[in-house]
Amino acid sequence: MKKSAILLLTFTIFFATTWSQNVTSKAAVVQDAVTGIATNGTDLPFFTTSADAEKIVSSIMDAMGLEANFKIKEAHVPNVEAKIRHHERYILYNPEFVKQVNEVTRNKWASIFILAHEVGHHLEGHTLLDINSRPSIELEADEFAGFVLYKMGASLQQSQLAMYYISNSEASKTHPARADRLAAIEKGWDKADAQSTAVSYDATSSQARAQGN
Repeated sequence: MKKSAILLLTFTIFFATTWSQNVTSKAAVVQDAVTGIATNGTDLPFFTTSADAEKIVSSIMDAMGLEANFKIKEAHVPNVEAKIRHHERYILYNPEFVKQVNEVTRNKWASIFILAHEVGHHLEGHTLLDINSRPSIELEADEFAGFVLYKMGASLQQSQLAMYYISNSEASKTHPARADRLAAIEKGWDKADAQSTAVSYDATSSQARAQGN
């Protein structure tokens, strides 16, 4: 009976963790690698509790013009991951991992990026695909995070900061190499910048035409 219970528990744990997207490889180690990047520049709190994360995610969704409908909870996960449970969208996080990110980066944008990355997995539909993390979808989530962090006021360096600390230099079966991830973040950030520039130009042109009339 005990053996059956153990087998059932093992299967349950495996099934619960099979279809999920982690922000970085389970083998990745948070490391001190970057200095000289401007700190913070946002009124959002540091990500230290679920309540902090809810505020940050609400701000991420506000930047996208959408309502936040995620459940954010501490969990026994390697780092931070997006998944669907009982038809609801979850962002699960390991508080020790988040604490390490905060300590080594000393910058709010690092954990904001991590949450934006997981929101990206949900909004890009990755959590509906019944697949594990893979390089292609991780790059899509990175690009989304770069895009939305620009809209939230982060510089490109601030948007890329977390990836210097939590990513591996070499690619794996589940996650891209650091250089590719940094490029994806830049692509998203540049896309948001181009949109903002185009909108500003259109507004200026419209104002000039109105004054000319």
